Amino acid sequence: MSPHFFAITHPYRTDFVTNPIDSESKIMSEHFEYLQDLMNHGKLYLAGPTLKEDDPFGIYIFCAKTLDEARQLLEKDPSIKAKIQAITTLRPLRVSLHDCGLDE
Repeated sequence: MSPHFFAITHPYRTDFVTNPIDSESKIMSEHFEYLQDLMNHGKLYLAGPTLKEDDPFGIYIFCAKTLDEARQLLEKDPSIKAKIQAITTLRPLRVSLHDCGLDE
């Protein structure tokens, strides 16, 4: 199993979720597709936004060999490249417990 890395991204404005701009919506669709591709290639373990509207942020757990690889995966994300979101946390993580039945 590859090492895991935990990341948090924050949008550049706090009303991002409640007041999206059309151009942002397009980029966020590309962001979602990018994350799906990473998951399909075994590079992403988990991703999703928090649901608190006045303090939104994204959470990710990457499967990567090094911290630099995890950072590169994040930096290639369309939302990061477009500066809609910024990487605020990236650190190694040991997954000690997990439940594969979260969708049930």
